[in-house]
Amino acid sequence: MVPNARAVRSPALLALLALATLTLTLAALPLTLAAEPLPAVAGPSPAPTAVLLLEVTGEGAPVEGAEIRAEPSGLRAATDARGQARLQLPAGDHTLRITRLGFQAETREVSLAPDQELTLQIELTREVLVAEGLVVTSTRTGRRVQDEPLRVEVLDREEIEEKVLMAPGHIAMLLAETGGVRVQTTSPSLGSANVRIHGMRGRYTQLLADGLPLYGGQAGSIGLLQIPPADLGQVEVIKGAASALYGGSALGGVVNLISRRPGEDPASELLLNATHRGGQDVVGYRDAWVNEAWGYSLLAGVHRQTPRDVDGGGWIDIPGHRRAVVRPRLFWAGPGGASGYLTAGFMTEAREGGTASGALLPDGTPFPETLDTRRTDLGYTVRRPLGDALATEVRGSIMEQRHDHVFGGREEGDRHRT
Repeated sequence: MVPNARAVRSPALLALLALATLTLTLAALPLTLAAEPLPAVAGPSPAPTAVLLLEVTGEGAPVEGAEIRAEPSGLRAATDARGQARLQLPAGDHTLRITRLGFQAETREVSLAPDQELTLQIELTREVLVAEGLVVTSTRTGRRVQDEPLRVEVLDREEIEEKVLMAPGHIAMLLAETGGVRVQTTSPSLGSANVRIHGMRGRYTQLLADGLPLYGGQAGSIGLLQIPPADLGQVEVIKGAASALYGGSALGGVVNLISRRPGEDPASELLLNATHRGGQDVVGYRDAWVNEAWGYSLLAGVHRQTPRDVDGGGWIDIPGHRRAVVRPRLFWAGPGGASGYLTAGFMTEAREGGTASGALLPDGTPFPETLDTRRTDLGYTVRRPLGDALATEVRGSIMEQRHDHVFGGREEGDRHRT
């Protein structure tokens, strides 16, 4: 008897057939994927760009080192020695900000088309900067006082103004309160004094005005009492040998008197002073800029002191003097940071000491002591920067001073030129 076909299909046989079918299907799947490659996915196309050429000038001269920043891209560039810079920017709208130390920042809006090359000219306006900290010029480096390797002490304008109200006729009091500096009286009968730094004798201290020896190669002991401080911007004191910069007369140190520069607004000052010991001072000062390139300052003063015998001993304890001082200055601010300075000065003084009026020596004769001084000077400085770190500077000065000295019954005269 032939078995039924349905009976032949046992569960085991059906499972075997299903497994074989699944194996054949999986084997054929890689062939199907290889025969039908996936379509390629296209990447993003590069954004169109444009080229921007910039020419930056200031006061008609190329500005080197100006930084250009483009927003919102954040790309930056700096100008070369010709004042030129190149930026490759995406097409579209951009905001440019141009900055350079010593100039006012500029902002420009530009719109760039794809593949466009645009040249943009920018003129920067010079800006008067107030540096953080005091800048020292006595070492001829123009660095801040905290960056100087030499020991330099700087008296700023605030301290000078305080001393001007106390002693408007001379700078002796201004220097006497400086650490490491001693103002020593050398002749009580005439009131002369000199400056000693770290104990060195006064002839080893060089006295300068704006870096120029306008008071002579070796300032006399009477010079401190003939310089009014009303036109000083700051005083720089180098404590220690500076002979490499200023010669053998600066073995002890240097006192450099820096003049006031005109500010943005004209300044005028008049000082009237009187003391209960018979001293009178009248000092006038004026400065202003005539235009963007030229400025000036003028100092004029008249000083008088009545000789006084304070203790009644027959000798003058407070020497008398009559002095007149005139000092004009001319300032020049040129293109590219160039600058110039010209000054001239005239001073005449008559000092009186010795025995008081009516007093006599034991031999029955008076002992008068007088010193008449006349000084004229002329000085100039011209400076032109060479890049950011170097500069050329030309300076010169001439001074002539005459003394007529009466010591008792003996007359002496001398003449100095520097």
